[in-house]
Amino acid sequence: MREDAERDAADAALLDALRAGDIAAGEALFRRHAEPLRRIAAGWVAEPAERDDLVAEAFVRVLSVIRSGGGPRENLRPYLAVTMRNLVVKWSHHHKRVELYGTTPATEEAIGTVGAEELLILRSNARLAWTAYCALPGRWRTVLWRTEAEGDSPRVVAPLLGVSPNGASVLALRAREGLRQAFLQAQVPETGTPCCQEARRRMGAWLRGGVPGRRADLIAGHLAGCEPCRTVATRLDEVNREMPRSVSA
Repeated sequence: MREDAERDAADAALLDALRAGDIAAGEALFRRHAEPLRRIAAGWVAEPAERDDLVAEAFVRVLSVIRSGGGPRENLRPYLAVTMRNLVVKWSHHHKRVELYGTTPATEEAIGTVGAEELLILRSNARLAWTAYCALPGRWRTVLWRTEAEGDSPRVVAPLLGVSPNGASVLALRAREGLRQAFLQAQVPETGTPCCQEARRRMGAWLRGGVPGRRADLIAGHLAGCEPCRTVATRLDEVNREMPRSVSA
């Protein structure tokens, strides 16, 4: 069909851009495919929140593979759908997280399952998940994917990053914390008020104790006298407290 051919051509262009490092291309792919994928997910899980979980995790996995140079060259949706199906089976067998029903929809060539429990993080909102992951430095994305998703040891990852095994372990810890902070920061609304901008810009890190000394004091002082920013911080703190233990600990 002409519509399918046009979609495949658009996917191919965006996938090439994503491999070249264009984060906006990943966002465009999400906008193109998220809603159809939610409809597919409705055949497997009952709750809308669980459908969002599946879509979010599928994008994190598949687009991470693409950014590393692998994955599909066009026609992205079947790869995402099969990845979602693999996740449903895995979560049902090992975590009892979702209610399975229905059958696998017809799809084209499948992508292999890429493992990853720690990158289930940020699953309350699919767009936030992608935004937070893409906000990380490239080395952090690499070490997170290789250690958490692929299950590689720091000793295996270290040569790829040009560091010692101990250095790779430290980098992985920093990357995990950076991901938590980025998830929070992605939920901070922008403001046009100049005196609020510094507090808003660092709020995710501040809530996680990632802002040093005097800057942290300045943010705390600003919040004490600014009701709009204090409201944002209070809501964000609730999100921080509600994150799964594997994310917030």
